[in-house]
Amino acid sequence: MKVNQKIIVYSLSAFLVATGIVYFMVANGEYQDFKELSDLRIKGETSEKQFEMSFFIVSGIIYLGLVVWVLKSGKTKKYPFIVSTIVSTVLIVVYIASRTVGVPIVGTEYYIGKLDILSKALQAIVIGLSGFAIYNMNRLNIIKKISK
Repeated sequence: MKVNQKIIVYSLSAFLVATGIVYFMVANGEYQDFKELSDLRIKGETSEKQFEMSFFIVSGIIYLGLVVWVLKSGKTKKYPFIVSTIVSTVLIVVYIASRTVGVPIVGTEYYIGKLDILSKALQAIVIGLSGFAIYNMNRLNIIKKISK
């Protein structure tokens, strides 16, 4: 089965953009919570919300940066795929930790929302597509070596 690397790159880029957008949406939700807590003058929770907003905004920016990197060098280099896999895996692990053992500053969260599920599904797809892209690149390199 011949798979064009360009199709994988564009597909992965679309999922990276979608994941970044979801993280910005989650950050916006945290901002809305922050405003409500600030209006009620609940100080302990506002610092947690500020951290979460920052974390989700940075995550969204990282995903958008990965899109640029994948599009620029994704047909010739494996690094953007490796980093996309690592970033997505780390964020899934952090999410699981935040729902089980807790994480510093935030503690243990008990709420699992639709955006949480969507982001983890998108991240699983990013991991799968990145792995497939690396596999495809290796396969294409072997074919090139054999045909020489």
